[in-house]
Amino acid sequence: MAQIHCRKCDKDADPITDNLFMGKLEAEVKQKVCQTCWNEWAGPGGTKTMVINEYQLNLGDENARETLKKQMRTFLKLDDATEEFKDYRH
Repeated sequence: MAQIHCRKCDKDADPITDNLFMGKLEAEVKQKVCQTCWNEWAGPGGTKTMVINEYQLNLGDENARETLKKQMRTFLKLDDATEEFKDYRH
C-alpha cells in the first residue's frame, strides 16, 4: 500500500482506506490525512465529538455542519483552514 504525506502529523503514513461518505471533501481528506490522524479526529471519543459537545452543535442545522467542517479542516491542517483550532481537552 502506498503511503501519503500527512498534513496533520507531517509524516509519511498509511492512507485512509475506509469510505468517509463526505462527498467532494472525501478525496482531499484521503490524499492529505493519514489513518492515525483521521482516527484521532473521527474515532470514538475523538476530537470531532469534543467539537460537537463544546460548540453544542445540532447537526441537523446547516450552520452547525459548516462549523464542524471548518473545525475539521483546521484540526487536520487542510487547505483553506481559516480558524484557529482550540483543543479544550488540554
